[in-house]
Amino acid sequence: MEWIQHKPGKYNLKWFPLFLMLFLMQCTKNQDCAQEKPNEDYLSVLQCEADFALLKGTPLSTQYAQVDAVKLVFDLKTALLYFINADKYRFHYDFCSAYLSYPGDLTEFNAAEYGHTGTRRFLLANLNYYKSSGVYTLEFLADDQITAQQISMLFGWVVRSVYFKDKLFLVSNANRREPLPGVDATRLITIDQLFGKQQYQAMVLERSFGYLQKVGKNDFDVHPFSSRDIILTDFLPKDMPFCQGILTTAFQTPLAHINILSHNRKTPNCAYKGAWEDANIQKLVGKLVCYEVLPDTFYLKEAALEVAQAFWEGKRNHPTRKLKCDLQEKALLDIQKINRNSVATVGAKAANFGELDKIRLPDLTKIPIPEAAFAIPFYYYQQHITQHQLQQQIDEVLQSDSIFNNRKLLDKYLKALQDSILAKPVHRDLLRMVTNKLKSSNYTDFRFRSSTNAEDIAGFTGAGLYASKTGSLVNPDKSIEKAIKKVWASLWSLRAFEERMHAHIDQSNLAMGILVHRAFGTEEANGVAITRHLYRDGYPACTVNIQKGEHSVVLPENQATPEQFLVNYSILNPGSGTVAVDYISHSSLNDFQPLLRMDEIQLLASYLYAIKKHFYHAGDRMALGTDFFDFAMDIEFKLDRGSRKIYVKQARPY
Repeated sequence: MEWIQHKPGKYNLKWFPLFLMLFLMQCTKNQDCAQEKPNEDYLSVLQCEADFALLKGTPLSTQYAQVDAVKLVFDLKTALLYFINADKYRFHYDFCSAYLSYPGDLTEFNAAEYGHTGTRRFLLANLNYYKSSGVYTLEFLADDQITAQQISMLFGWVVRSVYFKDKLFLVSNANRREPLPGVDATRLITIDQLFGKQQYQAMVLERSFGYLQKVGKNDFDVHPFSSRDIILTDFLPKDMPFCQGILTTAFQTPLAHINILSHNRKTPNCAYKGAWEDANIQKLVGKLVCYEVLPDTFYLKEAALEVAQAFWEGKRNHPTRKLKCDLQEKALLDIQKINRNSVATVGAKAANFGELDKIRLPDLTKIPIPEAAFAIPFYYYQQHITQHQLQQQIDEVLQSDSIFNNRKLLDKYLKALQDSILAKPVHRDLLRMVTNKLKSSNYTDFRFRSSTNAEDIAGFTGAGLYASKTGSLVNPDKSIEKAIKKVWASLWSLRAFEERMHAHIDQSNLAMGILVHRAFGTEEANGVAITRHLYRDGYPACTVNIQKGEHSVVLPENQATPEQFLVNYSILNPGSGTVAVDYISHSSLNDFQPLLRMDEIQLLASYLYAIKKHFYHAGDRMALGTDFFDFAMDIEFKLDRGSRKIYVKQARPY
């Protein structure tokens, strides 16, 4: 048969009778259900559930849970449709190469078969079954430059070839705004509809042991939690005590505060909408259980005390981490003088901020960071402690087992220590230096941000543990002195203390530096990005969560859904800045419309790629232990109101 040459969006209709004849011939194949054909490479039609079950596998990307996937290939050369056996062929390329004799390598395949070219031979898609809602969808890779006409043609072909034609929908992709000829609007489904119908969400895939505690929103702040609890909640708490695992009824995002905590602690975390009323879970409340989170389900079952104790003891047997603290530097350090080697002097947050200042894009421009930035070194925190004789209070907490091992008593002593730090005056020389430096800028309000030697370090981010405060030259209620002391005092909160303790950090050498930069007014949007694909290893992408205005991404309120999307870099040239956007959900606070324009996403993507590249090549290859695509930085950014300028506020290892 002649290969049907076509220009994108145009087809030669003289071949349609031949297409129809071949389709009818296909329908005569595989008439019986697949139970009798366990070794098929593919099926041409899916006539029953057994057919689908024979071929199905797990999706390559796991942003949604409880999904079965069947890959399919339509050969434009022969007008044949193939539903592929996932046990034999993990990727489209594997099938096209091995079974259809595609002659090129993977790079050539990606360029031709996902590109907008006239030499395309295959249409490639996934047929997904969402178990929570009973919906089947036809979906395409976000990077795929397939035309609207090709999508419509393939959708019609698949509808005629499957037993669930009335339950089959086409996913409406935000990258493709053009109408789909011949596809009824009722057959389109949005990503927000799919996300909203999900019942289960796997967050951190781990296993643990603990006592199951069911605690609602009204009782959460007063409940006497233990570090050996597994916590079931009906909301997303702002503050989560150290525990052995988290189960929520409210959906999270991968960058939500409690999930970052779970990720850092390596404790299981998932969301299940029916958990609060589930009778089987209710029977286990108060009991010692084993809790394990898997991609498509989770397990809770009673456990023996001796097994749990062996597990806990194994987690305790880790070497203590010693912290470096250099108290020699007394100058306020401009951000240009700070780099990744400054951690022992000003803390990791300020050190990484100094690295951001040194990154250049391909056109040699800088990544925008907040202006008027400098750091207050550790010396002045220790000066405050020494000058006011507060070291004795610190030593009392660290050296007394009766305090250290009694959570209620520990909280009391730590609050007293914080009160002492706040009550004593800041040394007048430091106040004079900081005030003069602030006055030399063009701003009046400034953010004072924690930067400790127990924060933003490999294996321990300390996310959300310490305070950031606004200090003002014109507002006496937000004085510079008050901002400095509140940041210093936050080093000794109960939650920060417990997180460091369970991370095996030696707390005798703690120090707090402060990163200072100009404060902003209201913002158009704020976001967090991880510079890797969180749902698929080795794929060139970043994961982005963003929310409207100043509503928090990491601490969502009233179960507000943030916008979530993947920035997929070009599969041909990942550093080119060319991206496709794969949305997971849109913001419920923005009428489920995108918060960023496409040109803004392209610009953000260029920043994320440059930061990833800089920190990857600046780091220790052996210490990183991963390749470039799987290496990740955790990046905070904001969209300034009015100017819509994107500012990068923070970068730390993920």
